[in-house]
Amino acid sequence: MLNLGRWVVLGMFLIPVGAGAQSDKGASAQVEPSYGSFKEAYSAGNDALKDRRFKDAAKAYGAAETLASTPKGKSQMANAQGWALLKAKDLEGAQKDFSRAVEQDAGNKVALKNLGVVEYHLYEYGLADAVILADVIKNLEASGDDPELLERAKADQTREESYAKSTPEPAPDLTRMGFKELCAYGDKIQEEGQFKEAMKVYKMAEDAAHSADAKGSAANRQGKLLLDTHHPADAVPHFERSLTYKLSDKEKKVFLNSLGVSYLAIYDSGKGKGGELKKAVDCFYQMNSIDPSYHHDNLEMALDELREVDPEAAKAYSAKDEGASDGDKNANDTSDKSKTDGDNKDGN
Repeated sequence: MLNLGRWVVLGMFLIPVGAGAQSDKGASAQVEPSYGSFKEAYSAGNDALKDRRFKDAAKAYGAAETLASTPKGKSQMANAQGWALLKAKDLEGAQKDFSRAVEQDAGNKVALKNLGVVEYHLYEYGLADAVILADVIKNLEASGDDPELLERAKADQTREESYAKSTPEPAPDLTRMGFKELCAYGDKIQEEGQFKEAMKVYKMAEDAAHSADAKGSAANRQGKLLLDTHHPADAVPHFERSLTYKLSDKEKKVFLNSLGVSYLAIYDSGKGKGGELKKAVDCFYQMNSIDPSYHHDNLEMALDELREVDPEAAKAYSAKDEGASDGDKNANDTSDKSKTDGDNKDGN
């Protein structure tokens, strides 16, 4: 299951200098600059990173890597390149740079952690299959950092292996099942890794439902299945459809959160068409307008990112973002703050 809490872990990577999180702005120079020394290239990279010109920063750090005189220095600059590309939402490019940093200096624990995290994101966003989890675990263990993500990667690996070994049971007569039974059966076989079959069952549940909340719940289940199996873009239409029903506030806030998390995943993967971050903020803002205590942390994280990416757009929300009081925030589920919540299990 996608965990939005990992989305802000990106800001915890160790790099030569700090920088705000935002997509690359401004075009690179038409003529590539040349640098007379490692220090000059490194400084240029830092300046570009501070100005959020991430691709320019990566190029300058690349020049610094070439000019570095030791494997350790080259490794640090390869790691810096990876960080800059990660900020530019180029996960595949970042993976290559972090990998090179580790090859140049196997003791670079920062690069090992960064490599493990970006590889996990590739898995999480459907850009790499489950085989990559072995590398995630190896690199995070070698880094000695981020035990929470390490345990999550191990759990994912165990679950993926169980899917491969499971033997589907003969399906019951679904035509004799009502909404509740269909949802329960769909949940069961999804847990067993029978995703195509579960999707069919959830669609039947949506057709069988009579109330708007129940129909929305079945549509939301379809979206969650796709989100949990690393297809956030495919999940969006189902979450959007769940919101077309005339819902109670209790259900609507859940479905808005699900849709917002999907948009954030698309944005963070770098595979969006633009506008996904603002759409995520819109969803979380509407959700908190219904219930200020409900996953207010999702709104805060998305809005913080929007302030970096598009300060003008963020102003429309900043004045309104009074959100939850401290007491309300403490009432949130802190065990998995950013999960896409389970559906209301009530029937029609």
